[in-house]
Amino acid sequence: MMASSTTRKARIHPQPQSPLSPHLIPADNAPTTSSLQRLLAHAHERYAAHPHSTSREELWRVLARLDDWTEKMVDQGYLQLPPNGAAAASASAIPLHQNRTNSILEAWLLGGCIAYSLGDMPRAIEWNYRILRVDPNYVESMSNLAAALRALHRNPEAEAWWVRAVQLRPTYWDAADHLFSLLCAQHRYADAANVLAYVEQHAVPATGPAAGDLARYLAIIHAKGTLLYALGNHVAAADAFARVLALAAGYADPAFDAPDSKVTLARLMQRARSALASKRGGRLLLTPSEAQDCLADVFDGDLPALRTVADVQRRQSIAQTTANTLLTLAKILQDAIAAGVASGAAGDVASGGGGGSGSDSASPGTNRQASSDGKVANANALVQIAGRIPSAFDVLPLYYISLALHPSPSTANNIGILLASLAPALPMPTEHSLALEYYRYGLSLDSRHPHLYTNLGSLLKDQGRLAHAVAMYERAVACDPNFDIALANLANAVKDQGRVAEAITYYRRAVTANPGFDEATCGLSNALNSVCDWTGRGSRGVEIRGVDTDGNVCLNPTEGWMARILSIIDTQLNSALAWGRGVIRTDYVKIVHEIVLACGYTGMDDPRLTPWIAELIAAQQSGHDEGGKLMELLEVAARRARWRWYNDLYGNGHVVVRNGHKHDDDDKNKSNYHRPQLPDSLPLPAAPTVLPFHTFTIPFTAVQVREICRRTALRVSVTAMRYPWLPKNVYPPPPPPNPYLKIGYLSSDFNNHPLSHLMQSVFGLHRQSIGTEHPVYGICYATTPSDGTTYRQKIEIDANEFVDVSGWSTQAVVERIVQDGIHVLVNLNGFTRGARNEIFACRPAPLSIAFMGFAGSLGAEWSDYILADNVTMPQSAVRHQRSENRDRILRHYNCTNQDSWAYFEDVVFCKHSFFCCDHRQSAPDAKSDSTEADNEMRWQTELQRRETMRADLFPNLAPGTIILANFNQLYKIDPSIFVTWLRILARVPNAVLWLLKFPELGSTNLLSFAERWAGAQVARRVIFTDVAGKDTHLLRSRVPDLFLDTPECNAHTTATDVIWAGTPILTLPRYNHKMCSRIAASVIVSATSATSATAGPGPGPGLPERLIVTSEAQYEERAVELCTAGGVTGELLSLRKQLFLGRSKAAIFDTPRWTRDIEKAYWQMWQRWVTNGGAVTIGEDEDRNLYL
Repeated sequence: MMASSTTRKARIHPQPQSPLSPHLIPADNAPTTSSLQRLLAHAHERYAAHPHSTSREELWRVLARLDDWTEKMVDQGYLQLPPNGAAAASASAIPLHQNRTNSILEAWLLGGCIAYSLGDMPRAIEWNYRILRVDPNYVESMSNLAAALRALHRNPEAEAWWVRAVQLRPTYWDAADHLFSLLCAQHRYADAANVLAYVEQHAVPATGPAAGDLARYLAIIHAKGTLLYALGNHVAAADAFARVLALAAGYADPAFDAPDSKVTLARLMQRARSALASKRGGRLLLTPSEAQDCLADVFDGDLPALRTVADVQRRQSIAQTTANTLLTLAKILQDAIAAGVASGAAGDVASGGGGGSGSDSASPGTNRQASSDGKVANANALVQIAGRIPSAFDVLPLYYISLALHPSPSTANNIGILLASLAPALPMPTEHSLALEYYRYGLSLDSRHPHLYTNLGSLLKDQGRLAHAVAMYERAVACDPNFDIALANLANAVKDQGRVAEAITYYRRAVTANPGFDEATCGLSNALNSVCDWTGRGSRGVEIRGVDTDGNVCLNPTEGWMARILSIIDTQLNSALAWGRGVIRTDYVKIVHEIVLACGYTGMDDPRLTPWIAELIAAQQSGHDEGGKLMELLEVAARRARWRWYNDLYGNGHVVVRNGHKHDDDDKNKSNYHRPQLPDSLPLPAAPTVLPFHTFTIPFTAVQVREICRRTALRVSVTAMRYPWLPKNVYPPPPPPNPYLKIGYLSSDFNNHPLSHLMQSVFGLHRQSIGTEHPVYGICYATTPSDGTTYRQKIEIDANEFVDVSGWSTQAVVERIVQDGIHVLVNLNGFTRGARNEIFACRPAPLSIAFMGFAGSLGAEWSDYILADNVTMPQSAVRHQRSENRDRILRHYNCTNQDSWAYFEDVVFCKHSFFCCDHRQSAPDAKSDSTEADNEMRWQTELQRRETMRADLFPNLAPGTIILANFNQLYKIDPSIFVTWLRILARVPNAVLWLLKFPELGSTNLLSFAERWAGAQVARRVIFTDVAGKDTHLLRSRVPDLFLDTPECNAHTTATDVIWAGTPILTLPRYNHKMCSRIAASVIVSATSATSATAGPGPGPGLPERLIVTSEAQYEERAVELCTAGGVTGELLSLRKQLFLGRSKAAIFDTPRWTRDIEKAYWQMWQRWVTNGGAVTIGEDEDRNLYL
């Protein structure tokens, strides 16, 4: 708009732009100006009243009178204009009758404004040019002229005039505002920031502005900071915002005022935190109502900048600008903390709101993390508080002050995000409820705020209130239908509810809204795969078949969403190698000092430091994975500190007495066992978009699989090691076993879950170990509440101790495990739903082992062992050390098989399958094996039961029909193996394929695919049934003639179910580096092995060779061969008999044997740790694996 006021203000006169002077009228001819002044007063009144009480017609009349009157004035000699085309007047040649001239120029300025408001841009331009021909430095006219030019889209000319106006008078805010607006409209944000910087430099006095100008100065500096923030220059933005706070908080208050704005910010943050804490008993977690009253606590009254300002509008402007500044500055610091640069933050902190625009980001349910992408500033570069970088608890008061100055939904949103992220780091899980309160308070300010609904939904989802979470996500999407994060979170939530079709729709919308949203892309591909919707999947890796965008099967590698996922992961893993680069150089002395303290060395010149320094130098010089190597070194040092403490306490297994005192009274000595602290400059690593569990069904290489797991584990490590409640010393070691070893089992699956089905007797069998060679005392820690099933009840009764920790904080669980004196902590989740891996990363027990829950490596230094066998873990997948690696600390680098190894942990190799299966104790038909002693009678009875159940399930099948089956969830099926199954059906006309509606949408897609690819005749022989309960499922698993396994990710629990029922499994271990693709083979081998020489023969040594194949082509041929070799009464029946009669002796079903083996393994692990747990280099203990 044009300038609303035409009152001439004091102006700066630069050097003249033209050598010519205006033609002046002789002084003795000057008439009176009173009539002109009256006309101007009337014109101003009418212009100000437009459009409320002044019509356009009346304005036209006013404009005509001004034109007529000024023309007469010029004609009568009051002012002579330079001829058209002549240069403008010199600023030094001021007319002799200044008052008369000013009146005429004012009339033209007002006329130009009226012409602009009437839409007559040519006349507005003409009148302002008249002024500038007389006075070339008339800034108001320049700005109005530029406005009219911009209205005609003559933007370059408009920009030139506004630039000149700002240069002449930086304090003329209208010109600065219009120029800023023009540049932003052209997306020239850097130029706009430069304009504001110029205005700040030339308009704001070094001593600070006068009270009357403070509001405008704050707005200018804040706008500059907002632009720099949008441009990604967070350090410069934070400096600008700190300058705003220096003026707002330091104005008229020497306690805050400082020449350096960062010093002012540090003072403000330090005083705010201490003031709030001191007046609330150390409590910094305020409710919304308490936060709104915090100004009195921090400033002993009002904001200093407001104390001398009486004007209401200016007070509101100062308060809102300061509030927006605090909001964005806190957000910048919050992002820096989320990137791991500051202590006191834990978990994933979502990107919160910006500044004055009130923009937010939401906390997604797709594990999005703030990443260090060059835009997130290092907090150390932003501010230091008493020599340290800020923590989340320093940021909270900034948000509180912002909320007190100007209640904003964006501020409430960001406080909620921060509080939710702090919950795992604090002793009591009350922060979720407080975060909930802030989200709801924000919604009371703006009931259509999509980010608040989204973050509230994520919080409710974390609390297990899935239906409520979905409702919140739906409201977010209703407020903003293109909000990508809300759409992806809604997709995740409805997918968890089993509404996969809706999830796919929401994922597609998220990807459409933001094609670069990797989390949504990966979520979409995972959802499509889970229901076998393969159109556009393509093919990659070892897959011999894929599906193109038209739904056609293709034999060559084809582009599609599978290739997109692999590309995303490659990019993320390559980027991850830069994590922590430069940290060792920056904090070298501190890092070495931490190692010295943890290892108990005498000082920085201790020769035992040599291998540590060599590793640090090598990591720094390579510039490759520096952060990962540093983290692993510090975790090794922490393990050594724990072992030293044990060795000092117990030495040879008894309490050590030194200087006449028992060393176990060690509270005063615990500082000797220092927990290495992470460098402040080490950021939180970004976790890969693909979760470790999803690597099971994607054709990743060994390197990709292990790095996805490792990067996920590193994030857990950094998060845990920065918990503020974690003691500065390592946790004290448990006393030596007396008489038993204490084993802790941590799981979310002590309910009706496959883990409990498989292991339910193990915990009671541990009770029987007392008095044996390897006595064990088992304590189960359940991280989910009871579902009331018999599985939960049995484990609660049988275990030595059972502790429900489902409502406990991480700190409480960790401290309970330490208190219980656990020697070995067992991870029964790994990277599956409900995992609490941060507990393991805190190292509450000296040793940990993972098995059963997750079929793969955890890639973590906090996971010492993994349970496996020679089938599930071939030697090519285990690290092979180079001889030159001896005396190195890091074991994971420069191995001879660097491209094929997949497991970070040391391995406990079982003699038989590592897989535990309790069916001999708990299956519904288990008792028949003991009551029906005669094998032939058992076999005949089984055949009758099988025939009866077969007829009940499939009454319309013709006699002699071969039933092929797969009972896996459909996400394990890929197009390549499904085409193989269809080819088998085509070659065996009397066969059917029995699958489960797991889920139902997947069955629809598979039938459609089968009909399209193989024709209706074959497709009709693909039969789907509903999923059955556990006992029914076990019993009906006897019905198929042959179980066709999925090679990408095998049947696991299902494999043991089917083998127990006697049904042969045909399996293909597709990868050496993926345990999940080899478990069925391990089950088959173990099912054909008796547990002792006296147990009698098992099912037969040749059976694995018939059922385990090495290629997809062999898979097809072997299936056809088995089906056609005598049909249902041929080899398939012979294999069934071997498996059924052998199950009473098979190792896979001998849970007492498995329990004795694992107890022996626990003791071997412990004894090795006691003997050599302080070893830090490979040369001290070359072969770290154990063999049972």
